[in-house]
Amino acid sequence: MATADTSGGAAEEEDSSCPICLNDMCKSDTLHPIQCPTKCNFNFCIECLCHLLSSSKDDYEMASDGNRHVKVHLNCPNCRADISKTIEDTIRLRQTALAEELSTVPDSELSAKDLQLKHWKQEDEILDLTDGKKKKKKGPEPMLIDKSLFGGLEFAMTVEEQKYVTKLMSSGYPNELCQGAQILAGIADNIRNGRAVAAAAAPATTAPNRAAAETARATAALQSGYSNAGLSSRSRDGDMPGVTNFQREMEQQKREKLRRPLPARMPLSVSLSTGEFEKMALQYRQKSGLVDPSMSGEGNGKKPGWKSFLKGMLGSAGTASMTFVDDEWDGSVADAFARAQIGRTGKDNRQTVKGRFGPQNPAEKASVQRIIAMGLHEDDTRDSLTRPIRFQRVLIGSVGGQAGKVGIKKGDVVTHINGEEFVGDAAALHALLVEAYEQQGRDGVIMIVVNAEDCTAEALRLRARVH
Repeated sequence: MATADTSGGAAEEEDSSCPICLNDMCKSDTLHPIQCPTKCNFNFCIECLCHLLSSSKDDYEMASDGNRHVKVHLNCPNCRADISKTIEDTIRLRQTALAEELSTVPDSELSAKDLQLKHWKQEDEILDLTDGKKKKKKGPEPMLIDKSLFGGLEFAMTVEEQKYVTKLMSSGYPNELCQGAQILAGIADNIRNGRAVAAAAAPATTAPNRAAAETARATAALQSGYSNAGLSSRSRDGDMPGVTNFQREMEQQKREKLRRPLPARMPLSVSLSTGEFEKMALQYRQKSGLVDPSMSGEGNGKKPGWKSFLKGMLGSAGTASMTFVDDEWDGSVADAFARAQIGRTGKDNRQTVKGRFGPQNPAEKASVQRIIAMGLHEDDTRDSLTRPIRFQRVLIGSVGGQAGKVGIKKGDVVTHINGEEFVGDAAALHALLVEAYEQQGRDGVIMIVVNAEDCTAEALRLRARVH
């Protein structure tokens, strides 16, 4: 049967494939591109455009406050600009152009879908060109083992452990991300205590945090030693000096990072002594008026400020090991590839999120856009996306002490405390940690997981499908 021309007579030198579904773009798609307010020149086919529109109307989620919100927003996949005011006009222009192409084709040569399109008028309702069917997914299935997720710990993991952690980290579920981070933390702890046995011969890959990378390198050096002997080899033409296998591995990792970039905030599980929060507890006591002024040693009968009190009690290091900042997630997967820029503002010098910055390398930015676009045309609804998604979250405003040494960074998102999902604001988190110190003293232990959140989980799930 005859169908509308999908090649559109476009010149071969121009790539006319849809960046989302990878199918060919029609002539009407290029004649009537997406009207993005930022003029980013991103465009995709009419089927993906219709699917985006229908998903925004039919797909809702229940928020924590009981309200229903549109899960799929009418935003440009490239720059996240709002295209809700122009998307229907763009679809109508494209369908009109397709109808004109089919006007000279006999009805007997057209499919039912093309017949509808041929006799469609602009005043009619927009046709659903997706037919309500699931699009055929292109590309391979997710990788069974992705060593870039292990933070350089794969040498101490069995093949089955690597498969299981890869499955957890690419599942798309925040709680499974938390579980994967806890498993990696346990492996790193075994390495530090000399209980790990090398289970794979592969070299360490890029670590999500500095502590994991240093632990892996130190253990590998102790177990097998380090030598360049026998690793160098000459180039094929024999003119250039040889390179080591280690150098080849590093170059491969650089290319892989550009092609399949990891989120800017990778899940991390750490166990901290409650002694880390002693300064926070003392500050809380001072602000609550629970500190005895006589303990300051000033002897003037005046109640000292909390800074001078802490300096007397704890020396010059009078600030807490961590501070927290309230933030709000915009609901996009792109947020996983950006870090928050935190600064101070106002007369009270309060910490706040001033902006966000993502990858600067053009190749890496293009790869991130490709990963994000992959999720736009998926029709299957996963169970995790029907549960309430929290938009309010708490970021690490500043970090020091042992928390900083084990890999927690400024801008990380606190998601789980002692294995349970944390729900609350910065004040609630501060109070929770102070309470842990008050109950357990300096010798207690509290486990904190950061970055096991919805956007990071979804970004890793989509990234696993890029080969």
